[in-house]
Amino acid sequence: MIFYFTGTGNSLATAQVLGDETNDTIVDIGKAYKYKQFDFTMIQGQNLGFVFPVYAWTTPPIIDAFLKKARFTGRDGKPFMPGYCYVVLSCGAFVGNTARFFADELRRTQGINLDASFSVKSVGNCTYLYAPAEGRKREKLLDDALAKSFRVAEDVKQRAAVRKETRNPFGLIMSKFTENEEKPRSTAEFYTLETCIGCGRCADNCPTNTITIIDGRPRWAEMGCTQCLGCLHRCPFHSIQYGKKTEARGRYVNPVLAG
Repeated sequence: MIFYFTGTGNSLATAQVLGDETNDTIVDIGKAYKYKQFDFTMIQGQNLGFVFPVYAWTTPPIIDAFLKKARFTGRDGKPFMPGYCYVVLSCGAFVGNTARFFADELRRTQGINLDASFSVKSVGNCTYLYAPAEGRKREKLLDDALAKSFRVAEDVKQRAAVRKETRNPFGLIMSKFTENEEKPRSTAEFYTLETCIGCGRCADNCPTNTITIIDGRPRWAEMGCTQCLGCLHRCPFHSIQYGKKTEARGRYVNPVLAG
């Protein structure tokens, strides 16, 4: 099985390639977490893959929480042990020490060792820090990400024990400040413009159930947000904002989630 988490579609796009190329099933961590579905039965010795984005040079909080809650069981009723386990990190730039931190979490929570790690660079979506790439630059990033996903799939089919995620000194230094289990993600700067019609799509898509529609407008709980920014990018009217700069910046949704 391949477990993926996505806010704006990059990790889903890679997971779909991996699923198709390796004839494996993909499972949406966001939906599993949203609906409290944490029990998974698998065939002992099969591949186990994880695909998710890097947030601030570390794992998204929802990944940490999911690993603690998930119960992977073999069809024989014993704890599941994969024949090969890998992680693919989608990113806008550098992944820091995320794969190593994830490997430690996986071993500690599930008793499973990570055999391989990869990264796939695509369009970044942290709009309160920068504007997402547009035009030809966006197209090239998407094309390159697709090609890289196919290359990762070839390694996975060979069960290659490799470390192929892109790391650099700056990312590794920053990871030292962010790779911990306490990752508060403030919702204080979320707000909506008058163009909001209260359609509820943001609440429906929110993987952590942080958003509730009250009096026709979304309201964010103080705790629990994994800050995937899916609500901001996938709002059909671009009504959702975060901080002072997002109103002037574009939105990004990978083509696999567009429409």
